[in-house]
Amino acid sequence: MKEVILLYYKFIDIAKTYSLMREQRSLCNRLHLKGRIIIAKEGINGTVSGTKEATDEYMKVMHKKAEFSDMEFKLGDSGTPSFPKLSIKVRSEIVSLYAPETVNVQETGAYVEPDEMYDILKDDDKNKDYIILDGRNNYEYKIGRFRNAIELDTDNFRGFPKALEKIEHLKDKKIITYCTGGIRCEKASAYMKQKGFKNVYQLHGGIVKYIQKYPEFGFDGNCYVFDGRVSIQVNNNILTECEYCATKTARYINCANNECHRQFICCEKCDAQHESFCTQEKVKAC
Repeated sequence: MKEVILLYYKFIDIAKTYSLMREQRSLCNRLHLKGRIIIAKEGINGTVSGTKEATDEYMKVMHKKAEFSDMEFKLGDSGTPSFPKLSIKVRSEIVSLYAPETVNVQETGAYVEPDEMYDILKDDDKNKDYIILDGRNNYEYKIGRFRNAIELDTDNFRGFPKALEKIEHLKDKKIITYCTGGIRCEKASAYMKQKGFKNVYQLHGGIVKYIQKYPEFGFDGNCYVFDGRVSIQVNNNILTECEYCATKTARYINCANNECHRQFICCEKCDAQHESFCTQEKVKAC
């Protein structure tokens, strides 16, 4: 059965986090939604999936709340279940930067809309004026990215503050940050401004919003997502190869050895042939 996937977030002061958690659990259970919702005093961040009727009702209920009346939802779809269960947690941050100082998420980089991003990428003269900074993790960057984007090569978002030191020499440049749906760059761009980067921008709605309008230009490869789909094929520009046979593919799997569990690129044929063990584990076995 086809599912609708909702991706959303909002930075807003939430005094009663556990009360909101209980409300969300009751609402999601009533609508038979599954997914992942994180609530903190700084806001809410969620990805939920279910039938079209259920997700429509979820958006309707959320928009009726004054504090979420302007919540922006990004919609996707999947032919297979995206989440095995519902997880709702209260944490210290809705996206974990673990910065050494408090980040003022109300002072973020200015938005660049998808249309503006397209124009910048299309125009060589405009392109020269901007640095495109990928705010995601290295395994996300590997399978898909904006053309000429620079990578900070982090394993997770917590590594962003330290990795930012690599580009301190670019503090006076115009920098457009981007991520999957926008939430990481809200916080990343705010942190960059606090660290002295003077001209920081962020792609509004992230890759997801951009590729809905411009799938054939600007972004190459697949867009990594944190649900059962693993990635969204945006176009036919495949950037990665199977670790075993070098066939062009963006297919990520996890090593069958739970002690390893390394995520790696593997085509379907080699997956079956090597029983989902990664190349490193096969070397050990030999």
